[in-house]
Amino acid sequence: MVALVFSASAHAATGAGSGGAVDPTDPAPQVPAATPGASGGTPYSTAPRKRSNRPTLTVFSATASALNAGFPIVRFQVTDRSARVRVRLAFVSLAGGGTYRKSLGSRRTGITHAYTWQPPQGATGSYRVRITARDPRGYRVVRATTVTVSPPTASGDHRFPVGGTHDFGAPDARFGAKRSGHMHQGQDIMAASGTPVLAPHAGTVTWVAYQAEGAGYYVVMSSDGEPYYFVFMHLLKGSTLVKAGDHVETGQQIGAVGATGTAEGTHLHFEIWDGPWYNGGHAIDPLPFLRQWPGA
Repeated sequence: MVALVFSASAHAATGAGSGGAVDPTDPAPQVPAATPGASGGTPYSTAPRKRSNRPTLTVFSATASALNAGFPIVRFQVTDRSARVRVRLAFVSLAGGGTYRKSLGSRRTGITHAYTWQPPQGATGSYRVRITARDPRGYRVVRATTVTVSPPTASGDHRFPVGGTHDFGAPDARFGAKRSGHMHQGQDIMAASGTPVLAPHAGTVTWVAYQAEGAGYYVVMSSDGEPYYFVFMHLLKGSTLVKAGDHVETGQQIGAVGATGTAEGTHLHFEIWDGPWYNGGHAIDPLPFLRQWPGA
């Protein structure tokens, strides 16, 4: 696989053979003044109410459904005096199956974030989801909730994105495979040149572009009724059938498998982003989704 290098200004991506990352690139309330009563009571203080020194969680939830292949999606928003806080998640099996921890690093306060947890294969049942947010002064907030993880079931309203003979390649074609300076952010699907590339779900095309030193011809789309964005790279020259703003249906052809940009061999580099592509979302492993979609 060959490394793809994107510059931030060109919405670029890096990665070997499959492409990798693409970067398109109060005041405090006043307490009303009062005067002492006839009984000699003390007046209210006129000093402003102080904001809490500690961060607070104004949004925190964990949900899992067939919509997201049975994976829990954790959403949270932290309010704090600091612009950023460090966030950690822990998923504790209530059946004694172990604890899985994930550091989310530094996250902005005042906006809602989403994180999709992809449990190890076979990890099902109920989990206690604990979030810890710590600000630069050392103050923290800890909250917990419960979510049930179920095995993914086949999703009939989706479609595998390659309409022909294919395979998933070698280990370096997988999500998370090492690349120069980063990790592989998608799954490579090996197929012959010209094999149709299809929309996995109905949605809207948000980006159509070309990058010679990277993804080649590529398309980005947002999925209707889901938090996901799909990305298709290395499309065959002249095969792209959509433009930004187009609405596509499940299974509609959007292009064809090629080897444009920096790629070794014909294949589709396919990414799934939880949230907007390079605008607040993050790439997640597509393989569990791909394996359950009809046509896989």
